[in-house]
Amino acid sequence: MKFDCHQSIKKILDFNQAPTEQKPQLNIAWGVDKNFMFGAAISMTSVLLHNKELNIHFHLFTDYVDDDYQQKVARLAEQFSTNISIYVMDSDGLKVLPSGHAWSHAMYFRFIAFEYLGEKIDSLLYIDADVMCKGSLFELTQINLSEHVAAVVTDVDDSPARNIKENSEYFNSGVIYANLKKWKEKNFINAAFDILLDKNNKLSFPDQDVLNILFLKKVIFLPRKFNAIYGIKQELKSKDISQYKDFITHDTILIHYVGVTKPWNSWANYPSAQYFVEAWKASPWADVPLLPARTPKQYKKKSRHERLQGKYCASVISYIGYLLEKLKSK
Repeated sequence: MKFDCHQSIKKILDFNQAPTEQKPQLNIAWGVDKNFMFGAAISMTSVLLHNKELNIHFHLFTDYVDDDYQQKVARLAEQFSTNISIYVMDSDGLKVLPSGHAWSHAMYFRFIAFEYLGEKIDSLLYIDADVMCKGSLFELTQINLSEHVAAVVTDVDDSPARNIKENSEYFNSGVIYANLKKWKEKNFINAAFDILLDKNNKLSFPDQDVLNILFLKKVIFLPRKFNAIYGIKQELKSKDISQYKDFITHDTILIHYVGVTKPWNSWANYPSAQYFVEAWKASPWADVPLLPARTPKQYKKKSRHERLQGKYCASVISYIGYLLEKLKSK
């Protein structure tokens, strides 16, 4: 498949507030649909709070943006004297690729980001919207990728993807420090789409699996502190709500909140979500309420968390919401 990333980008909105003499030392990108816009905004803010010594250019690839969001991004750029670009996508062409209830076509925006930005810059840190920063990213700027295509972190042992792959080098795609020169040189975007469009390939985690296939033996492995994988569902397994400290340590730099419950959900009221809350309160989105349940899975999880939190009436109401949403989705 031959793919032209320029056709996917309808317009670019630039919010440039960094002093003109500053050259970006780090470029960071997110790729999100409407449901993850809030998360991406707070992820961006968390990076800014903990990296005031770095000059960063932020790149947000999305197929949805409204006026209010643009105004808040403008305020964020001004607040931290930084540069933020929003790439408004026409994502119809990506909808032929595999997707599902858990992952929308937006998972492929990272490929567009790599391809498009590869024409302008040599390296890019790509992070998912559910990744929050609590430390300095300076160490990443010192990595010499050289012949490697990316610096990544292995997936956790209990990930469903690991069971399928049986590959000790299988990495999690939520944090990727990519060598864009190599991405372009090896024409990875067309190779990726060829694999995705081949009906014989059964991919459980399409975007992540494809990157693992293409990048095999071509990556540098980073320590866990750059992708500390934590699911808020852990709170349901243990009554000790301080157990998150086994996963999110003093050294952790990037926290990856995997699973149905995200730290921006109204029922994620635990100490483990504090790193999101800190950035949320410091951002132009501080007056935006935490997000309610939307899908059957979210209603079900919300009900379980509320029961754990002693909110029994709310838990019953959420369970009814789950049953109603399940009926609607049939």
